[in-house]
This record gives sequence, C-alpha cells and structure tokens, in this order.
Amino acid sequence: MNEELILKVLNVPVLVGWLSMLLAPRSRFTRWLVESDVLPLGIGVLYLVLVAPHLPGLLREFDTLAHIGAALQRPGMLLAAWIHYLAFDFLVGRVVLADAQRRGIPHLLVAPCLVLTFMLGPVGYLAYAAVRLLSRRFLPAVAPLPAPSH
Repeated sequence: MNEELILKVLNVPVLVGWLSMLLAPRSRFTRWLVESDVLPLGIGVLYLVLVAPHLPGLLREFDTLAHIGAALQRPGMLLAAWIHYLAFDFLVGRVVLADAQRRGIPHLLVAPCLVLTFMLGPVGYLAYAAVRLLSRRFLPAVAPLPAPSH
C-alpha cells in the first residue's frame, strides 16, 4: 500500500479521536474511544508492520543522529516515525483529559493543552502542567504509581 495513502487513511481516526477529546470530552463515544485503547493499539499494529522488517538491525542505529537520520531513510521508516508520534501524543492527550476531569479542571483550560499536545507533544503536556499549577491543582502526580505491596 502507498505510504501517502496509509497516512491519509490513518489521519481520519486520529483526527476523530482528537476532535472528540476537544469537542465532546464527556460523551459516551469519547469515553469509549479513550478507554478502549482501540486507537493506540491499532496504530501500534501498523507501526509493528512497518518496523518489523528492519529489526533487529534498526535497534543498533539509535546511537547517533546520523544513524537515526539514515534509519529514517529506509522504506516505511519515516511513516513509522510519524505513526510513533501519533500514538504517543494521543496517549498523552488521553492522560491529560482524564487527569483534568478527575481534578475538576474546566475543559476550556484543558482544550488548548490538548491542541498543543496534538501539534507539539511535550509542549502540550508542559502547558497542562502550567494549568495545574495556576489552578492550584498540581499535586498529586498525573499518573501516580500504586503504593508498593509488601
């Protein structure tokens, strides 16, 4: 399948996911989409299909920027890198949305953070941290670890 076509087809569910988190954050559909893992798992399968032919040699090529650049020139690897961003940015957006709802942070404050997360990944998460700080809802951590069992 043509890589440009894969990108165009993949953009549809990704945009639906982001738009649902932005425009209907408490809807049944958004809840299902966010809690089902269907989007990141589907993206993960596509990612594996693109990356698998290049393993294990690819794992040795992440030691320098020159090697990373060369790896991205392999067939399918630039698309795989973009898919990697799509999956993880969506997961971060999902965490931000869920955390904001748990903390009772107004969605109007969270929506710009979600847009930034979609477009600039870590900048969106940083913006969300600023919203938490300014709204005095910074603690506890966004995804606290469970207490250790003894």
